[in-house]
Amino acid sequence: MQYSINKLNSLVNNKIMSEHKEKIVTILRNAISGHKKWVENALGLIQGLPLDKSQVPVNGTECAFGEWYYSDGQSLRDLPGFKEIESLHDKLHAKYREIFVLLFGETEKISFLGKLFGQAKKLEHAKKEEAMEKYKELKYYSEKIIKQITKLEKFIHVMSDDQLEKYLN
Repeated sequence: MQYSINKLNSLVNNKIMSEHKEKIVTILRNAISGHKKWVENALGLIQGLPLDKSQVPVNGTECAFGEWYYSDGQSLRDLPGFKEIESLHDKLHAKYREIFVLLFGETEKISFLGKLFGQAKKLEHAKKEEAMEKYKELKYYSEKIIKQITKLEKFIHVMSDDQLEKYLN
């Protein structure tokens, strides 16, 4: 069987595009994985685990997901649903900022007698309970982000290589 040069070029280009599509899907899955790790670290911080600040950055452009989203991820910005991820990601980090300030912001002064009667421990416990309530909201935004990325992944899977190429150019 003999192929024309055009047919061979088409086969090579389709293979390259299909590989490109798989690479994009892998990147999206890695983005989800990195995001989930960040959420786990946020919970660990609330639970008192010793974590470096770099493991749970407050700023949305400094977490692994945000670094990808605002750099290489922008090549997907024209795909349906991509832009919605940004507002969810912003809300997630705003909620995390609330948690961070609650746990590590200004500490209230407790009198000597208050310390003697366990006031500090009660206050610390109350802060952790409030932080866990805020974490539930953070988790809600996280789940929405993951759903949106999963939709994007499915959309990419059903697209033809030609359609995807139009979005990426």
